[in-house]
Amino acid sequence: MPSLDKRLSSTRREVEERRRARPLAQLEREVAALAPIRPFTESIGGEEISFVQRVKEADGALLELAEELEVAGLAAALGPLADMAADNSLPMLLTDMIVDAYQLFECRLAGAGAVVLVAAAFEDGHERLAELYSVAGSVDLDVIVEVAHEDELEEALELLDPDSFLLRNRGSDDDGSVDFERTFSLLEEIPAGKTVFSQGGVREREQVVALERSGVDAVILGPWAAAGDLAETLRQLRGESR
Repeated sequence: MPSLDKRLSSTRREVEERRRARPLAQLEREVAALAPIRPFTESIGGEEISFVQRVKEADGALLELAEELEVAGLAAALGPLADMAADNSLPMLLTDMIVDAYQLFECRLAGAGAVVLVAAAFEDGHERLAELYSVAGSVDLDVIVEVAHEDELEEALELLDPDSFLLRNRGSDDDGSVDFERTFSLLEEIPAGKTVFSQGGVREREQVVALERSGVDAVILGPWAAAGDLAETLRQLRGESR
């Protein structure tokens, strides 16, 4: 995966290209005409942990199956989100890196109900993070704040006191390795009542049980789950007997 700096740089370039082709004022008018949307996080929670499925592209059969299997929501990049909007009744989460308010209007028009704001992307600009958080709320988007370290969590709580957090089960070297202990450590510092999402490396029922016991409300599954037997994968992760 590209470094955070490279992702931020490429995202900014892409946003500027789209802004030139379609001005922000146009998006604002279109969003203002939209009907209210169901909050993404309303589908999360309950007696058991929820599952959100990441998808790479619009697939009518997959959308139908996900709804049938009671997947709590779908997560995808902007393009697939827009392609799915007309045929999908499940809540949707944008997975693209957010660096500009322009993207929030794009996201809302694509039918999504939530975005992730990565705390590490705003280390030198907390005011910018607060601004994007506010804009997202103004267009009815739920915001899930991704934190990777205790200091990011503390700063996010002080600055925003968000309702939802995303914890990626990454190793300390951010090399793609999985380290659930890092997640468990952060969970101890998240106040009660917050909605917590976990992402990365969750493939076994035992992992789901441990995350749920520690306070995780939902797991975001990678595209691997949808590429295989999604029904069987969810059955195993939920601990359901045949």
